[in-house]
Amino acid sequence: MASPNSPSRAPLRALPVMILTMLAMLLVAVPGAQAMKTYDGLTYARGLKLDVHVPSDVRRGLFAPKHPVVLYVHGGGWVKGDRKRVFNQPEWLTSRGYVFVAIDYRKVPQTTIDGQVQDVTDAIAWVQRNIRRYNGDPNRIVLMGHSAGAHLSALVAATGKAHSLRGIIPNDVQAYDLLAYATKRGSIGSMFGTAFTNEPPNWIRWSPSTHAKKNGRLPPHLILYSRSQGERRRSISIGYANLLKGRGTDVTVFHGTAYSHGAIAARLGRPGDNATEAIERFLARVTR
Repeated sequence: MASPNSPSRAPLRALPVMILTMLAMLLVAVPGAQAMKTYDGLTYARGLKLDVHVPSDVRRGLFAPKHPVVLYVHGGGWVKGDRKRVFNQPEWLTSRGYVFVAIDYRKVPQTTIDGQVQDVTDAIAWVQRNIRRYNGDPNRIVLMGHSAGAHLSALVAATGKAHSLRGIIPNDVQAYDLLAYATKRGSIGSMFGTAFTNEPPNWIRWSPSTHAKKNGRLPPHLILYSRSQGERRRSISIGYANLLKGRGTDVTVFHGTAYSHGAIAARLGRPGDNATEAIERFLARVTR
């Protein structure tokens, strides 16, 4: 009989470790273990780029199921930022089965708000034409933006350029009604003045509320606002929500009093986060 220290027993004792190592290597190799697939820097108009983030488990082919799409417009005060300013939203939303598209757009003073609206509109058109290549569903697109991107998303919808979309998610902005903003603040302020000029006629034409009053029902909206600037931000956000409701639009409001302006975007995707859960419920409802 071999002794306990016999070399013949060593390979047997090593087998469990070897098997576990091989299984771990296999798990790393399978597509489902990868977080997502990213197609970086695709041109959509005027040299502007967008990124397409695709769930890792998508199946290719003519008859493969198509995933709903979230098209994201970043913030930055209309003058800065780029398509990489998305926090952990690509990882979060692709893990929930959405194709996530993040876009660049021209900045003030290179262009005006009108030019930025055109950029977002062109990005929507590109996605509708091309997203099937990435297993996205061109008939199930939701437009979402934070801060300046929230304003542009709302303005695109209010001007009637988003009727084919399933939903709009403006996340935390005060620019729904610029006359109301300037009145409550006492002036338009330097940041808004740079983007919207100091001319009240421009404030009116670039306010989503101006156009929402003229149009009928818009795609469903989820309007989120934070505690930043307190009552002013709250009242402008709720005022716009009530305007849309009065015109027949399906509107949900998320009262984000636990969040600062930055946190209401940066914390999206974290387990147990209330804003995350509100967005997930809205997306599931409008894209089903």
